[in-house]
Amino acid sequence: MRTRKLDYDLDSLQNVEASQGPRLRVVSETGSSVHELPSSGVVIIGRDSESGVCIESPEISREHARLHFGSVVELEDLGSSNGTIVRGEKLSPNSRVSLAVGDLIEIGQFTLFIQNSARQNSNSHTRRLLPHGYFEARVETECARAERMGSMFAIGRLHVSRELSSEQILALFAGILRADDELASYGPGEFEYLLSDASMQRIHKVSARLRKGLGNLDQADTYRLGVAVYPRDGRSSEYLMAVACDAVRGTDESVGPNQGFVVKDESMLKLHRLIERIAKGSISVLILGETGVGKEITASLVHEKSKRLGKPFVQLNCAALSESLIESELFGYEKGAFTGAMRSKPGLLETAQGGTIFLDEVGELPHSTQVKLLRVLEERKVMRVGGLEPKSIDVRIVSATNRDLAVEIEEGRFRQDLFFRLNGISVTVPPLRSRVAEISELARFFVNQICELDQRTDIPIISNEAMRWFENYSWPGNIRELRNVIERAVLLADDAQILPEHLPLEHMKAPVLQSSPMVSELAEELAASTPVNLGSPKKLLNEIQEFEKNRIIEALMACDGNQTKAAKVLGIARRTLIKRLDLYGIPRPRKKVPTSPNI
Repeated sequence: MRTRKLDYDLDSLQNVEASQGPRLRVVSETGSSVHELPSSGVVIIGRDSESGVCIESPEISREHARLHFGSVVELEDLGSSNGTIVRGEKLSPNSRVSLAVGDLIEIGQFTLFIQNSARQNSNSHTRRLLPHGYFEARVETECARAERMGSMFAIGRLHVSRELSSEQILALFAGILRADDELASYGPGEFEYLLSDASMQRIHKVSARLRKGLGNLDQADTYRLGVAVYPRDGRSSEYLMAVACDAVRGTDESVGPNQGFVVKDESMLKLHRLIERIAKGSISVLILGETGVGKEITASLVHEKSKRLGKPFVQLNCAALSESLIESELFGYEKGAFTGAMRSKPGLLETAQGGTIFLDEVGELPHSTQVKLLRVLEERKVMRVGGLEPKSIDVRIVSATNRDLAVEIEEGRFRQDLFFRLNGISVTVPPLRSRVAEISELARFFVNQICELDQRTDIPIISNEAMRWFENYSWPGNIRELRNVIERAVLLADDAQILPEHLPLEHMKAPVLQSSPMVSELAEELAASTPVNLGSPKKLLNEIQEFEKNRIIEALMACDGNQTKAAKVLGIARRTLIKRLDLYGIPRPRKKVPTSPNI
């Protein structure tokens, strides 16, 4: 039996709300689609245009899976090439599993789940609380989609009295959330929601309605609400989650240099000694490193160790603001410079006079702003928007990025002359997976910090089994991800110990890659070589690219071709992995991954 297929982008999903029956939602990085479902019969999910639910992607087999409808709903994998995962478990070919509303189905990069109709949800409160693991994956998908589409969305964290039941929370959100929004359980008394493709007006409206509803539930003095907006507050799921969590706790996400900066690993000891030396001067510092490694703390350390201690230390996230707002924040503006400029306002460069300004995510600066910032650095004068006279400034510039600025320069997105000005000296903060010796100390620090913020006296200890999970996981989100995991574990650990059951094991099961003999030999050869033996730069580049190519293939093999999991294992964004697949001509998961790195 074929069903009518309805495809919508996220702007027009409200048009589906008239549907009365169950629906299948298909979510990917590029958007979302909704498919009406029958009350009986079967529906084929596949790439074939004749499929009841057609997903036009090479990751999907022509006839990938079959939905059976009757007294219960069952899903059957039809011997697909890439497999079907239900509730975290891969189905055996031609086997069936029963589905409930909200159960997650993963096929390649696509996530599917059955929903009741929007009208049923709003009237009978049958919206289901989703698990935290799915919510994290959904936010990651929404980040990629929003970056591609240039859109905005928000996530919220809600802390309520534990006396409130899940049914009361579901009733509270009924009529507030749209069909394409998500609601999940973060932990006891903690909930999280996603407002997909939302304007600031709607974000504020949802917050106001939640506060009003909580007041009606006699929760006005006990609830705490935190909201993070993409891209204003961050562009990664880990960062957004951290911002929302900190808003709930009433704390700043960046712990001070005397608190969260663990110096135990040799690479961190070297970094610390380097900071001690360079901080005493006024040279510009460029901090490199992956998302969440602690670049903000490193920048704060540079200021704390410098002669500018006691002067302002101001920060700007260059990725969080539009081009016009960045210029207003950096350079300031005069009264009447633009509509709404009712008074003059000094920019951050003026505000930081005598101190340090930290430009986070500097690789995201718009090209026009790069030109103006370069002029400021060369002349040491700043001109406000709408101003006539420049003002002299004395500030130290510390910047940070997780981008490869050499690539950005080559592709014309970042000015080389600005790079030279910012890169007086560069320091690289190593990722957490290369600092395993520090994980246990950082984990215990975050446990104590979170318990202190919650005024919790029964501080749980981390069991040996849980600590082994921490130390064996690759932490693609680095310290920020560790902190998020610890916070949720503390909420879930009612007893005296944090156990593996309190951790998101579905995301932490990614295997530690073991290099093949060929990759190991290449790594040893490169490590042992002297500059005389390296050969031409082109030859060295080819060897490095071959090494990277082999690592990507190994990751795909270890993760059964799942691109999202492979990207996490490699510690890179999924879109970066896709670019590398195209660069090296590696077949996508629609084909079997080669059994040998020699392809």
